[in-house]
Amino acid sequence: MDFILVLANIEPKEGCQDSIIEVSKELIDESLLEEGNIDYKLLTPIDEDTLTFVEKWESLEALKRHMGSPHFLNFSEESGEFVKDMTIQVIGADELNL
Repeated sequence: MDFILVLANIEPKEGCQDSIIEVSKELIDESLLEEGNIDYKLLTPIDEDTLTFVEKWESLEALKRHMGSPHFLNFSEESGEFVKDMTIQVIGADELNL
């Protein structure tokens, strides 16, 4: 199965991790309902202050639609004041059925 994997690492400003988590709730709920979405999660690494969105999309087109969606744009606007740094990795992948 071909899919697109997105890893979005967010480094919150001091004391802002909970604020990012709170504004992420609508983004996650709405993204899971989008056509072309396979999975959408927010992870908190055990020994770091960063947050990581792990997303799976059926296609690059589905990801592009997501990036123009009202809930994605709303999250970008609402979370901006809480984010110190962000890195995004987009990976095209084939699943190996071993």
